[in-house]
Amino acid sequence: MKHHAKLLILCPFNSIGYQLLDQKIEEYLKTNQEEIVLYLVGTPNTYLKVYEQILFHLYGRTQHYPTKFNVIFDLFNKEFRNKYQFDLVINLGTDLQGDFNLHFKLNHEIKKIHFSQEGHKVNQYKRGANGGTFDHLHIGHKVLLSLSLLAVSEHLTIGITGEMLQQKKKLKGFLQSYNTRLRCVQEFCSMFRPDIDLYFSELVDPAGPTRNGQYEILITTKECQNSLQYINNLRKQENLNELEGYIIGMIENENGQGEAKISSTQYREQISERNRLSEYEYLELKTEWLSISDNAYWFESILVDYYSQPQRHYHTLRHIYDMLRQLKGAKNIRNVKLATFFHDAIYYPKIHDNEEKSCLLFQQFAKECNIDSEVVSIFILQTKSHQTDVPFLPEDDLTDLMIFLDADMSILESDAYPVYAQDIRKEYSHFPDKEYKTGRIAVLQKFLQSKIYNLRNEEKARKNIQEEIEILQNWVV
Repeated sequence: MKHHAKLLILCPFNSIGYQLLDQKIEEYLKTNQEEIVLYLVGTPNTYLKVYEQILFHLYGRTQHYPTKFNVIFDLFNKEFRNKYQFDLVINLGTDLQGDFNLHFKLNHEIKKIHFSQEGHKVNQYKRGANGGTFDHLHIGHKVLLSLSLLAVSEHLTIGITGEMLQQKKKLKGFLQSYNTRLRCVQEFCSMFRPDIDLYFSELVDPAGPTRNGQYEILITTKECQNSLQYINNLRKQENLNELEGYIIGMIENENGQGEAKISSTQYREQISERNRLSEYEYLELKTEWLSISDNAYWFESILVDYYSQPQRHYHTLRHIYDMLRQLKGAKNIRNVKLATFFHDAIYYPKIHDNEEKSCLLFQQFAKECNIDSEVVSIFILQTKSHQTDVPFLPEDDLTDLMIFLDADMSILESDAYPVYAQDIRKEYSHFPDKEYKTGRIAVLQKFLQSKIYNLRNEEKARKNIQEEIEILQNWVV
């Protein structure tokens, strides 16, 4: 199967809960796809509680994988297949049989799903509302947004916490801007259910437009259910109808550390830890991005998500941060910085076209922002060979390419080389020691057999490489 592709899985709704489907979803997630959409066919018009439990079950299985995963129901988006393009479509048909295993975690207990005939039905209300920070949109947010869109038939108001209300948030420097969070929510909602009229409100107070708007239901999470009473008290003062409430549980954090639930705070902590960046360093990096592009979304959402994936240890935002301090003398600093930000955006150690896929991602950005992509694309692709033999490249661009490639390899002359060597081993942990030892020594010897840098002294780099070779040769495997 392809790696890093857009994958659409077609599945009958009544197959949800069979172990074979769960196994297949996990199998596809392990192949490191760019995106997987599970499109459920034959969706019934039933109760919200049924959908809630199904969404908990499906999304809860994906939290350990870097692949973006979404669940769409055909009853609420019949034109989905015509509107969105995928690299591969897998039709599971009706072949899924075997043990029925539909369960989810709630309050640390395993619960089986019951197709109850009680409570709120889908489309029961015309107008509803929800709210949240929606920072680093995660699977808990997707469940909340999905159920909110299922609860109404006409209109949904989504309150997104404004930046003034987020000053006390933990690791607030890692918070996404309001516009980035808005775009992420808009994109998800339009994909999940395009027939609903949406209104987005920047919350400058907890109630937002629900204090006096024409609504029937508020959809919220268990931790925020006190807001329902608060809003209804405000509405009572205005002689308005009391809002019904639909309270959603939480998806539990299964990594065994930190908070019990999946949360944006947890994601900000992961970004800091996986990239080894302090809050101050992250803000410096963000400032570097904003010096070359006013499109914060591409940095805060797309690039940060990619560079923070769990399979990375060296090829993280720390690498980008360090490279940006090695670009002195570049003629067109914007080109060199763009190449730096994008050159390792796609990185899966098991595949061999990371550079090409990173280049394609940059070209998507360039198209959206209407900028020329030719020179930066060349720079990104040259990180595969680290050669400068590019025909007809103007002299200034050639100098910039040399500076860029030298910066990419600057770790080889760094005092931090031993940590780099350990991180590369972690990224290739799928190889047993014996295979890794042989392969890594071959790579390092190839470095020594050719020119490492274009414009730098190589003495320290060669010393570091030789020391790693000697350490590897002494490995007992």
